[in-house]
Amino acid sequence: MESPTRLRGPQPHLAGRVLVVVPVYGKQETTHALLGDLASEAELAEVVVVDNRGDYEALAAETVLRPGSNLGWAGGTNHGTLAARRDDHLALMWLNNDTRLSRGFVAGLLRSWEDTGADVLGPVYDCHWRHQRLVPAVPVTSYRPRAATYRAPFIDGTCMFVPAATVDALGLLDAESFGPLGWGAEIDYCLRARAAGLTVAVTRRAYLHHERAVTARALFGDYDTYVASAFPAALDGLRERWGAWEQLAKVRLPKSQTRPRRFTSRMRRRRGSR
Repeated sequence: MESPTRLRGPQPHLAGRVLVVVPVYGKQETTHALLGDLASEAELAEVVVVDNRGDYEALAAETVLRPGSNLGWAGGTNHGTLAARRDDHLALMWLNNDTRLSRGFVAGLLRSWEDTGADVLGPVYDCHWRHQRLVPAVPVTSYRPRAATYRAPFIDGTCMFVPAATVDALGLLDAESFGPLGWGAEIDYCLRARAAGLTVAVTRRAYLHHERAVTARALFGDYDTYVASAFPAALDGLRERWGAWEQLAKVRLPKSQTRPRRFTSRMRRRRGSR
């Protein structure tokens, strides 16, 4: 008998969209560029911007929420999810504003979910973790998607595609244990998913460019100061919750890095997927 927490993916007869939650702190031109990437998929994606600084000016049809204080990445993501989620949202996409997206990004994540039934899903990208990194990196405008999805120990918090049933099963990000900036909350969420028997995966159907340190410069003036505040909090939170979290997340010491994707971890398409 199939587990009640296993997701089935979007079926052709279901109608609904993805709720894209984007927490921001200044740098509205960066957010506007991202919304330009999402504009071509307006029929699939409904965007809510969580304005942690209180000075964001809307570009088009996005919903803007102003919580009145800086909730950080995890807290802002949770706030936007709770405030804007509806029953017709097939999935949530928790997305950094300092990113740029390949063409058909949302559709690619939806298709990968439909193909594999992954319970937490991320795109390949050009940033830190090797198991998620595309080598060599390319401009998002040149990226050609591939129908390949791989099991992963966790995904980067720059973009997390989380089906509605996963949120129903696991809840939201742990903003308290990983506050105030949220580093580590994405790893914790993926470890929680895996502990519940759910699947975490990375797909080549979508690709993301991450312009690192945009929020760091807005908050702290430089990236090193940002890391000095965020990294110890992440380690403390992960160790408190998981003990030897590096083993569970398959992060190799002393470089604190993961292995590249392996073909043996590739997920098969499910029966009935298009």
